[in-house]
Amino acid sequence: METDSGLSETSMSNSNQKIIPGLTCGHNFSVSVTASNQQCNTTSSETTSLQSVPCVPTNVSVVMDCANNTALVSWSASRGALQYSVTARGSHSNVSCQTSDLSCSLGNLTCGSSYTVQVAAMDDSCSSVPSQAVVLNSAPCPPQNVSAHFNCSSNDMTISWDATREADHFLVSVVTDNGGISESCNTTDTECSLGNVTCGKTFTVHVTSVRGDCSSQQSQTHTVQSAPCPPQGIRGNLDCVTNSAWISWDAAPGPDSYTVSAVGGGNHTANCSTSSNTTCEVEDLECGVLYNFSVTAKNSQCESPPGATIDLQTAPCSLSAITAISQCHNSSILVMWALMEGGVGNTVYTATAEASDHSHLYCNDTGTSCYLYGAQCDLRYTIIVAASSDQCSSMRSPPYRISMEPCPPRNVTVDSSCEDHSALVSWTRSPVAETYSVVAMAADGHVHTCNTTSNNCSVSDLHCDEQYTVFVTAHHENCSSRASQNATVNTGPCQPDGVSVTFHCNNQSAVLSWTARDNAVEYYGCAQSANGEMLYCYSTDGNCTIEGLECGTVYNFSVQASDSTCNSSFSESVQRGAVPCPPDTVEVQLLPMQTEVQVTRVSWTQISCRDTEYMLTLTGSLLGDSQALFELSSYWTNSTYFEIPLPCGSSYEATVQSRNSAGTSNASVALSGTTAPCPPSAVVYSGNSTFASISWNASVYATVYTLYDNSVTPWTQLCRVVGLSCSLSNITSSSLVITASNAAGESEAELITNVIPHVRRRRHLLEVQDGDLSAPVLHITQIASTVVLVKWETEDDTSQHSLVRRKQDSSSPPEELTVYGGMILVTELSPNSNYCFTVSASGSVTSGPESEPVCVQTGPGLPQ
Repeated sequence: METDSGLSETSMSNSNQKIIPGLTCGHNFSVSVTASNQQCNTTSSETTSLQSVPCVPTNVSVVMDCANNTALVSWSASRGALQYSVTARGSHSNVSCQTSDLSCSLGNLTCGSSYTVQVAAMDDSCSSVPSQAVVLNSAPCPPQNVSAHFNCSSNDMTISWDATREADHFLVSVVTDNGGISESCNTTDTECSLGNVTCGKTFTVHVTSVRGDCSSQQSQTHTVQSAPCPPQGIRGNLDCVTNSAWISWDAAPGPDSYTVSAVGGGNHTANCSTSSNTTCEVEDLECGVLYNFSVTAKNSQCESPPGATIDLQTAPCSLSAITAISQCHNSSILVMWALMEGGVGNTVYTATAEASDHSHLYCNDTGTSCYLYGAQCDLRYTIIVAASSDQCSSMRSPPYRISMEPCPPRNVTVDSSCEDHSALVSWTRSPVAETYSVVAMAADGHVHTCNTTSNNCSVSDLHCDEQYTVFVTAHHENCSSRASQNATVNTGPCQPDGVSVTFHCNNQSAVLSWTARDNAVEYYGCAQSANGEMLYCYSTDGNCTIEGLECGTVYNFSVQASDSTCNSSFSESVQRGAVPCPPDTVEVQLLPMQTEVQVTRVSWTQISCRDTEYMLTLTGSLLGDSQALFELSSYWTNSTYFEIPLPCGSSYEATVQSRNSAGTSNASVALSGTTAPCPPSAVVYSGNSTFASISWNASVYATVYTLYDNSVTPWTQLCRVVGLSCSLSNITSSSLVITASNAAGESEAELITNVIPHVRRRRHLLEVQDGDLSAPVLHITQIASTVVLVKWETEDDTSQHSLVRRKQDSSSPPEELTVYGGMILVTELSPNSNYCFTVSASGSVTSGPESEPVCVQTGPGLPQ
């Protein structure tokens, strides 16, 4: 084995595998295998290349970037390395990086952590062992919960914070708001105190943690104020009329407000405060007292010591007390006083009034009173009376304070509240008013008032749909102001009334109607189901349509009005259900009459609405009698048909209603009809066996009457007429019945009594007895509605016969036809008519007897 540097190494082994120890790191080796024995020459294998493990990186160093909390790791090149892997294992997190260079940056380090950094070299297949570990300390964490407190009595500031792990010490920086003053301290504690803090300053405080050569980011900024500085430059002057002092001073740094204190002999004290000015009026000073005035400044933290003081002597008062009375709404004040002791009658007394706006009024008199004219509302007046023009002399009274009546309140505004039908009335406060009265008067005469000491008041319980006139009056002692200018407010519309609901079952919608309101411009209709589902509609007039109702659901319908600003309350709800429609198709089927009762079977289409039931109602009269009325109903059923028996000769109207949990529908379109008529009454048979007439009384609702021979089966129809009589000839049966019919069916048969049959012996047509021909037997087949085929037996096709055709209920005479043979096709019969046919054989000399008549009714014929 030979290295890339030319060195060689030989080893022997009796196996086909060999471990080569002690390879130099980072080298490329050429490997060959030689086989030998004592008899044979050696033979070498082909050479193979072998790369050893890269060498371990050396000279590992770490440089910390404290500002960004990152670290730059560098090392010397390792023989055989293609790239390097850097790993930093910390107490709180691990970070790593890979590179082909000789340095790598570790980011996202956790503040206040200690890391062990190692570098490993790598080639394509192997990695060296890690380098010798290097310890890395990350930047410390910034302090938390920094607070600063100023001690007003000691003028010290104390800053404190929570301890931060692994910090060596802390740096505290205190800077004024304008950057002019900076103080700091360095401590290993979690608290720092600064003494003799400059007054009137706002300080910005932040704390930094330090660890080795690294500093943390600054803590969150905290601000604190020092005590305000004492005011300087105090000065003042007296107002002899009001007996007050005006004190002013130079502005001091740092205060939020100032307080002026006046201390005089005899424990007389007074004060005033201001937050925006450097001038303040100290009122209610006593006459002839020496006062010491001082000014202190305050902020949210501290109060300054008093600044320099001044002394002022108030004017003496030797006149006795005075009285003043304001003359309400007369712009004057009556001032009264007592005469000065020892005064002469011509002494002139002058009354001076100084108003709160610093204007003055004067009057004088030699007596004990005078009027001050020109007094104005909303002003307070301080009044003195002096015995000369010198107001500050000893010949003056103590001040007397009085207020004029309030001015009419100004800037009256009204904000209405739609929800509770109230209005908040506001105005500008009067400087002298003690109470206020608000009056709201509606056009309908409703009046609501409220009283308050504030500059606003709420009037409640206002009537809806009204315009209110609102005015305000201010009050002071025995005087009230004149009323303010009127303001108006329109209350919201009243809730709609007259709400009605029309339900349209065909499309499951409902039309809401209501009485429109004068002040409303829009309306909202609402349908609410029991489960809370809400459906709405909108309208600008008195109705709207709500769609999408669910069949079978009960809804509460209500309406709300709006004037675009206020909404009324919802109207009283109307409860209606989304009821099903009545069946749209109703059919009546009448079963055959039995015992003068006909079963009426009514059927209808099913409604596509869940849980629907139906009820049939039949109303009508019996035998056309308006006094004999009936009403019959089924029970509620989910079936789609019902049968009700009705007597013969009844008229009826059939209706069907549907219902479900939402309610009952209207009745369906009435279906009118009648049952089959009752049998004819008062049937009379008159005549003989050869020819007879049968008559009867009319049956109610009958359209046709039919006469039958019921001695045979099926019955033989003898006559069918619309009139009340029928003529028959050659009657052969005594068992005759009559029925009445209409479109609904046929009545039961009424037996005809006292029938006289024609007696004769039936013989065969070919039988000849005593030279007479026998009577033929007729057979009639209806070929079409107005065409019949008449047949009979005959001796041969050439024999002659006489066919007689009689039309019932007709005044026309019978028609006689001569027929050769045994049949004839009779055409051109009248539609809807009854015809009777007879035939007799006629010889050359004599004629045979007539056959028994056979009757037939023609059909309706072809449409025109």
